[in-house]
Amino acid sequence: MRKMSLKLAVLVGCLLIIAVFATIGNAQFRAGVQGTVTDNDGGTVAGATVTLTNKETNHSQQTQSSGDGFYRFTALAPGVYSITVEQQGFKKRIVDTVKVDAESTRGQDVTLEAGVISETVTVQADDLGLQTEDANIRKTISTEEVLRLPQPGRDPYELARLAPGVFGAGARSSGGDSVFLPNTSGPGGSNNTIFQSENAQPITANGQRVSANNYQIDGTSVNSQTWGGAAVITPSQESVKEVQVTSSTYSAEDGRNSGAQVRVVSRNGTNQWHGSGFYKINDPSLNAYNKFYGVPGVVVARPTRVERKFKTFGGSFGGPIVKDKLFFFFSYEGLKENTSNTFNALIDTEAFRRGIITARPNTVTSRILSAAGVAPRVVQVLGGTCANAGIFIPCQVVGNGFDIGSITGTYGTYVPLGLNSGGGFDGIADLQFAQLSAPRSFTGNQYFTRVDYQASKKDKITVSSYIVPSRAFTSDTSAQSRPMADINSKRLSYALGFIYTRDISSTMINEARFNITRWGFDETKSNPDADFGLPRVEIEGIFGDRLRYGAPRSQNTPGVITEKQLDFRDNLTKIAGNHVLKFGGEYRKDLNNNGEPGGARPLYAFVRPWNFANGTPIFEQITADQSGTPAANNTKFTTSELAFFVQDDWKFRPNLTLNLGLRWSYYSPITASDGVL
Repeated sequence: MRKMSLKLAVLVGCLLIIAVFATIGNAQFRAGVQGTVTDNDGGTVAGATVTLTNKETNHSQQTQSSGDGFYRFTALAPGVYSITVEQQGFKKRIVDTVKVDAESTRGQDVTLEAGVISETVTVQADDLGLQTEDANIRKTISTEEVLRLPQPGRDPYELARLAPGVFGAGARSSGGDSVFLPNTSGPGGSNNTIFQSENAQPITANGQRVSANNYQIDGTSVNSQTWGGAAVITPSQESVKEVQVTSSTYSAEDGRNSGAQVRVVSRNGTNQWHGSGFYKINDPSLNAYNKFYGVPGVVVARPTRVERKFKTFGGSFGGPIVKDKLFFFFSYEGLKENTSNTFNALIDTEAFRRGIITARPNTVTSRILSAAGVAPRVVQVLGGTCANAGIFIPCQVVGNGFDIGSITGTYGTYVPLGLNSGGGFDGIADLQFAQLSAPRSFTGNQYFTRVDYQASKKDKITVSSYIVPSRAFTSDTSAQSRPMADINSKRLSYALGFIYTRDISSTMINEARFNITRWGFDETKSNPDADFGLPRVEIEGIFGDRLRYGAPRSQNTPGVITEKQLDFRDNLTKIAGNHVLKFGGEYRKDLNNNGEPGGARPLYAFVRPWNFANGTPIFEQITADQSGTPAANNTKFTTSELAFFVQDDWKFRPNLTLNLGLRWSYYSPITASDGVL
């Protein structure tokens, strides 16, 4: 915990330092408002003064309508604005409650009435249902929709399937996990609420695979390096202002992914104090017992219920630090879960293990059976018959257990399958049918902080951070819930975003975004009691499943994962007449240090207990180098993308906008740190 606290302290310290020096920059978003100023006869009005005011922060900016009556405001945060238009010979016009959605351009034409400028006409903006400023197909999911619509695990990404052009069934399995689309693989959707390490929503858009989807928070990437179409940060509902889902994009500034573009804009502080809080609990004491329990022909088990204690809680708070100038917003979500459900399984007995240890002393087999935590977590022994227990080799009931034979041969000698009982029955119960406990626990915390600073009329900055530490404990039911197979996983994900804009003039603006995204864990350090020096052992050929010993074995069990992503993009926007010209570039670098020490541990499969006792497996698996030496696949490598684009949004007529653009992207080859992959 001390190391975790130190990491959090360093991250928070960096965030505070950035906030202190924030006056050098300015924040930006890609939303905008544009339209044409006309008179009652439909003629364009040139040179009108157009003022846009953010109703949340009271920040305003001005521009002049062009010779074609065109005006444009860009780099806006989503929210509610008012537009004021003034021109000599016309009444002042105020269009109120203009709603600007995340990362998109709102069209708002303004009609002026002849009169004196001292007269004011105020109208409410229409809630446009049709997007007319570009050809992109998208849906903006509002704060109210995020907070009110049901989402498994309180995951806002689950709402992406509601967007037009996006397909996703939103199906869940009997255990509550997200169901994959056909012919797909990966980490899955929000199986662990918002604390899913890699969240790959099973949605498809634009005719593309799940792996082609792209996730951004405040315009910066939070994509996984290992699994395409997965996000390493899932924002809490309390931190989300809007989610824009684009199923088909035709903008040159969008690159990297060809599927759904899922863009989250975080909540900001305003001149009004506001906050929220929530608490949810599921407790075993509130659950009913199952009326149907036990196994026919087996000693009756105790009645069971869902033994899951689940608590999720959190809230948010935001407001002004300095009115009209400096704002903050903070949200927190926590989760604590403890589960101890039971299941029935065949297990080995202490007499079985002691007999092999005595017969095969000083062997690897003896060491495995003597290791700490080898005994399953037994709630009660159920007894029963050999047939009802599912044993398909010769078997006889001994007390409340089953005798399946005895050790035969010598160490290193393989016993052929014809000897189904090994050396024959010895009257000792080798197996028992038992009710076992499968404990599991999870603790997760998500801290979101955002600071917005209006340094001047031309300068504004936004700094945001998501810090997500979590810890999971899992027992292995496939290994008969032996403590020796338990895994603790202590993880940390974070995303730091820095958003900068400079208003060079009323018709030119420069936009920049930079982020650092990281996630990872080291299970070799979070499992000090696990003996990863022991192999994974499986004994088959007795019943429908297998007896298993040792920690689970895979390339990433234990896992050592470190993925970092640096992403910088800069856009220059120039308004020239009725043209909105954009020139931009992006550089992204992926740093991957995913060690796979688990592959260097061997796995051995044995047919029946006597071959396990003799150390004669029929199957072996290990990761090794060319010389046959066990080796972890821990090559560090980097990849990068360099891209440039040019785009022209041409307001050809008040009712016709042409979007023209060209993008060039270069993806570098994978480069290994030592030159060898």
